[in-house]
Amino acid sequence: MRKSHLIILVLVLALVLFDIDPMYAGPGGTVVKAIFKTWWGKVLLSILGIIFLPLTIYVYFREYFAVKNCKKQLLELGKRNKDFSWLNLDKNVRNIFNRVYIAWNNQDLKEASSYISHWYWQNQQLVHLDEWKKENLRNVCKVDGIKSVKPLYLEISEQENLEGSRIAFLITANIMDYLKNNDTHKIVQGSNKYDDEEKIWVMEYTDGQWVLDDIQDGQLSLAFAKTKNIIPANLVPAG
Repeated sequence: MRKSHLIILVLVLALVLFDIDPMYAGPGGTVVKAIFKTWWGKVLLSILGIIFLPLTIYVYFREYFAVKNCKKQLLELGKRNKDFSWLNLDKNVRNIFNRVYIAWNNQDLKEASSYISHWYWQNQQLVHLDEWKKENLRNVCKVDGIKSVKPLYLEISEQENLEGSRIAFLITANIMDYLKNNDTHKIVQGSNKYDDEEKIWVMEYTDGQWVLDDIQDGQLSLAFAKTKNIIPANLVPAG
């Protein structure tokens, strides 16, 4: 590839990934690129997918082995505390995910306060939902279905009953998400069509139950997958 062509490619990628108008993406107030929701955006995404195919394959296998390792260790942890067994975890995470989205769509995270850490729900309410209300905007955010829940990273506590442990999950769900003006009902950002989104939900085990403690962009999945699990040696041999 000529140097000039490489420079053009880098500039195009920079424009697409950093300078295109964003849209808000539900709980967590994270941002995705609106251009990828358009027809041309999907064509561009397909081209980028071909260019970065080797990286995509690498990420897939890193995530695959991270999830496999996490589930293996959760199998052992579940023998000590049933809330850590995979079937119970999967059920709880899906329940929390749906309840948080319902509360977010109602613009009141207090409705799901028993499923969210106190700091996180107050922070998100003040930073995003309350600010949108002041601007006479509403974030319509609905879940059509959860496609997958994958544990990527474990941080297990030495405390009794594993209190304070944290797990990062990569969640893929079919979501409708847009910001509209309350008076005109005009869509300001986003789309009123369902589309698949990936997010990383960090859950913390507090007072005998799982609560949402943070939400990060799905693009960080590789970083979580590459991070070595933190597990006390007396609980599960580190994998």
